[in-house]
Amino acid sequence: MEPTEKMIYALAIGGFDGSAGAGFISDIKTMAQLGVYGQAVCTALTEQNEKEFVTPGWVIWERIEAQLETLFKKHTFKYVKIGLVEKAKILKRIIEFVREKSPQAFILWDPVASASAGYHFLREAKEFLPLLHKIDLITPNKDEFTFLGLEAAQQKGEIKMGEDFSVLLKGGHMEGEFSKDILWHKGKEFTFSSKRIEGDGKHGTGCVLGSAILSYLALGEPLEIACQKAKNYMDVFLNSGDGRLGLIKNYEP
Repeated sequence: MEPTEKMIYALAIGGFDGSAGAGFISDIKTMAQLGVYGQAVCTALTEQNEKEFVTPGWVIWERIEAQLETLFKKHTFKYVKIGLVEKAKILKRIIEFVREKSPQAFILWDPVASASAGYHFLREAKEFLPLLHKIDLITPNKDEFTFLGLEAAQQKGEIKMGEDFSVLLKGGHMEGEFSKDILWHKGKEFTFSSKRIEGDGKHGTGCVLGSAILSYLALGEPLEIACQKAKNYMDVFLNSGDGRLGLIKNYEP
């Protein structure tokens, strides 16, 4: 009998989306496509489909903590993605829990300020800013970049992007013929560009990109290469599926 291949694990912490287009279901699908076994913790039992968002259905911290405790009994996750959270207090508790159980874990936070259907989540941006120093990579879009105060702090010289923490500014919501993502990492700036795809766009693109980046990191790629490979994966995702849902079959880089 051939020996069983050693699996690589990653943890997705975020919302449940019944359409499976966003949230931790989307994360786990992406991870599996790229060869990583994803496990999940639910922060919100949302009611939504790919076009309509009804309610977030927040999960209380005690239930989130119980889920984390159970999974960390079995695995020490070295790669963790956090998505939808109700407030800064919850994000802080999640980060502290992960750092206690797995001090060297790479933590990626994909801030979800609003659903593509228009529902707004995050409030009190000033409460989130101090937490960013405890995270390895933040992946905001343009609106989230501004909301979190990163744009203003950068302009005032209050933070050094890529030195205090790494940031990937996603270009999907910006204008122009090309979608350009900008990564600030280890004092350097990297740009990843691809031809913009016309149309209504896909549901859950931020979740897919973030989980693809985390997967490539778990597979041993350095961050800048992981971001480039995830960008390539996104190009395929955006051209796949039906309507606002993407579906990649047998992905080949």
